[in-house]
Amino acid sequence: MSTARVVIVGSGIAGITAAESLRAAGFTGPVTVIGEEPALPYRRTALSKDLLAADLSDDKIRLRKPEFWAERDIEIITDCVIAQIDADAREAVAGDGRRFAYDALVLATGGRPRSVDAVDPAVPTLRHHADALTLQERLAGQPVVVIGGGLIGLEIAASAAAAGSPVTVLEAAPSVLTRVMPDEVAAALIDLHSQHGVQINTSVEIAQATPDTVTTTDGAGFAGVVISAIGMVPSTALAEGAGATVGPAGVTVDEDLRTDVSGVYAAGDVAARPHPRTGEPTRAEQWMTATEHGKLVATTIAADLGLDAERADVPRVPLAWTVHYGRNVQLVGWPGAADRIEVDGDIAGFDATVRCYDGDDLVGAVCLGRPAAGRALRTEIEQTLAAEVVA
Repeated sequence: MSTARVVIVGSGIAGITAAESLRAAGFTGPVTVIGEEPALPYRRTALSKDLLAADLSDDKIRLRKPEFWAERDIEIITDCVIAQIDADAREAVAGDGRRFAYDALVLATGGRPRSVDAVDPAVPTLRHHADALTLQERLAGQPVVVIGGGLIGLEIAASAAAAGSPVTVLEAAPSVLTRVMPDEVAAALIDLHSQHGVQINTSVEIAQATPDTVTTTDGAGFAGVVISAIGMVPSTALAEGAGATVGPAGVTVDEDLRTDVSGVYAAGDVAARPHPRTGEPTRAEQWMTATEHGKLVATTIAADLGLDAERADVPRVPLAWTVHYGRNVQLVGWPGAADRIEVDGDIAGFDATVRCYDGDDLVGAVCLGRPAAGRALRTEIEQTLAAEVVA
């Protein structure tokens, strides 16, 4: 076991949790984490939750102090781009020619911002620390136009509006957050943003967007600092090059995050794990899911390498949160898949638990201002899934 080598490509929360969890599981071999960014691992959630007001200096947002990694003998390599995986030789090959031999490889490569032809590539996005620092400087006091009414887009809008900027959100769908929450909750969020001066335009088709202007197909024009927040695409190129199966949702993995290439695993935003209800490969873009993937893939690797490690018992039901003007909203399971809801409390007042059903099955929930309810409902849905398996 001591001679086995684990290489983790990606220094986000999935990759870095995998490294920590390998040590917690008793793995004593070399562990190397390779990240493209120049900084040590940091909390990516800080980038969007309070973009303009947050202190985003390295010391404030880093996950651990440098000595933490040294004490655990975890090698962190920054500013390094892995260009190829040689699965036959079991090596990760960097763009500068460096080769990193592995017995187990974790692809925790995350994703890249989605692009469309109508949006100039020069329009900024928010994915990395450097993006956030640039936006903090550009957005201060300026009119802001956000393309995309998803969670990240609305968090950026809330941060900019709270800092005093006039904000416009342009969303292609008939409403915001149509894939992730019931219409009733989305309507309450739209109203909350309107109360803070944010103009949300839906059913908008972009004709052209530059860093300073947006023109729509119906001739409307918007000026300001333009930000593209239209989602992300999983970074699957390394997995494809290694011969792993890749589908629309990401890198196809089994329940324990193994790919179909020996010695290669995937975790976090890039991994498409079987959906617990449908069995279809499904990707979840949540911080907590990525953290749990890190724990699970570490125990999977430890067991595959011969260590007597207990499998990490991580939930299959996703849990995420978003914050708008101090209002906490938790998303549990798959509320966007529901055909009916039950409401306990006041949605408009952001004090409610919204249970989401597909027929008779509880498939998700949205908790407004009730953070403890989110974890309880996650457990309830987990238990429901377990009962379905037994039945």
